[in-house]
Amino acid sequence: MKLKHAGVIAAAATAVMIAGPAFAAGPPYTVSVGGSSAAATHPISATSTGTVKFSAKNSSGTIINMNCTSVTGSGHVYSGTGINPVADITSTTWSGCTIPGGSATVTQSGTWNVTGTGSNATSGSETIAGYIGNVVAGVKTTANPAICNFTVKGLGGTVNGKATGSFVEGSSPQQLVISETGYTGNLELTGVSGCLGQLQSGNKANFEATLNITSPDGAINLS
Repeated sequence: MKLKHAGVIAAAATAVMIAGPAFAAGPPYTVSVGGSSAAATHPISATSTGTVKFSAKNSSGTIINMNCTSVTGSGHVYSGTGINPVADITSTTWSGCTIPGGSATVTQSGTWNVTGTGSNATSGSETIAGYIGNVVAGVKTTANPAICNFTVKGLGGTVNGKATGSFVEGSSPQQLVISETGYTGNLELTGVSGCLGQLQSGNKANFEATLNITSPDGAINLS
């Protein structure tokens, strides 16, 4: 995914992936895929490399780590002019996740979007800032959902959860680095039930992952 725009997904994680002006969308882009900027929809896939880190700070200030071994995803990137958001994530599959009470199942809700915030650039090797928006996911213990379950949303339980990040255009494969850190409230837990008393609704969450991004239609460029 060649995003020729300085600063697209550094917000993808602060924004799967912040609040206020920092997360206003950037200018619209001209997006080309495989060298063509003709208006079209192209498939993309994402595969994590390394541990997928998810944690929450509970009401007593304790950090509860709830990591996954891997995540894969699929979606689309949109070529054409005047584009932003530039892509979406329609489905994800999570493996090896644990939460208080045992192994967990994570289910994406709705379509997440990838929105650029940086200014246009042309070298083809930038790190692009932006965010993943509309983040909503349900999490529950796999063996018995009554042991622990909650939903990850945005500030105040709204559906506009965001995760800041960065898109590394020059890497091979290209990568989306999600880096929602600092327990800012861009992501938080709602509807918490059980969880051995370790989690509460309103707990702020962090999310960190590195995803290899590929499209069978070719390199993705923003300008």
